[in-house]
Amino acid sequence: MIIDSHMHLMRSKNTDVRINTKFSVKVPQDTDIHQLVKWWRDAGIVKAVIMGQDMSRIWNNNFGEDYVLDCYREYPDFFIPFASIEAKDKFGRFDSEKLEYLERAVDEYGFKGVLFTPPYGHFASNDPCMYPFYSFAQKRDIIVQFHHSGQMGPSILAPTKYAMMTHLNDVIIDFPDMKIVVEHLGYPWCEHFFVLMGSHKNMYTDLAMTFARPTWLTWQLVMAKEYGIIDRVMFASDYVAAGFDLFSDNPTQDLKNCINFIQIELNKQCEKSGWPTFTQEELDGMLYGNAAKLFSI
Repeated sequence: MIIDSHMHLMRSKNTDVRINTKFSVKVPQDTDIHQLVKWWRDAGIVKAVIMGQDMSRIWNNNFGEDYVLDCYREYPDFFIPFASIEAKDKFGRFDSEKLEYLERAVDEYGFKGVLFTPPYGHFASNDPCMYPFYSFAQKRDIIVQFHHSGQMGPSILAPTKYAMMTHLNDVIIDFPDMKIVVEHLGYPWCEHFFVLMGSHKNMYTDLAMTFARPTWLTWQLVMAKEYGIIDRVMFASDYVAAGFDLFSDNPTQDLKNCINFIQIELNKQCEKSGWPTFTQEELDGMLYGNAAKLFSI
């Protein structure tokens, strides 16, 4: 059994085509939810965390935020829904309407967490505007997920000064009981991030967008094991659309390739490099057990 701890839903109407034209990015087609569920189940995935990605402050995009609830209602036993929010409005002020939306998403819709992508909104995770959201999340015991990593692509999309781990350090000091997921192993500040994970027992990370660099990924996982936080690393696809980014027109096979890397190829790479290998419990944890623990499955 596999849990996908991080994927996105897409609706082209939520995408500002001016941005995609400027940066030569193809606008994905809408996600066919029935086809997507079939692809994922064919790959052995039993649950998936779904979310949009709110980038409306700077980029006038939210992927498919209004689609998440529809898909959750269609497949309530398969999807784990997250809201996606930017804490600041276009004028740089605290956005109280977004906090009201998060409260409604949790209390009325049953959402289990919230995604923040501060670099895309050009603000830091320790910005005072974020703190009312963190207070709500900690009080309600929902999960806060961050894109707190470097951006692959034009630097203007998500300037790295907004993703420095020192900002996150402030957050975990002020909200010691908040459950946090940082995507992409905190790339490229992975070791710094692993140190933070070691001091914050409720912080997890995922493998989204890491499988294209197998040697690099293997070494990061070896370090995670050395730092004693391998039991909080989770499989994730970061899927947006077939034929988009790292996904081909056969997402099931793409997923199977990533899963096979964890199950088989990871230890082969360790042995070839003379690095410590992983136990079956650790491999199973990355694919299912760690996410099951976080999401109380």
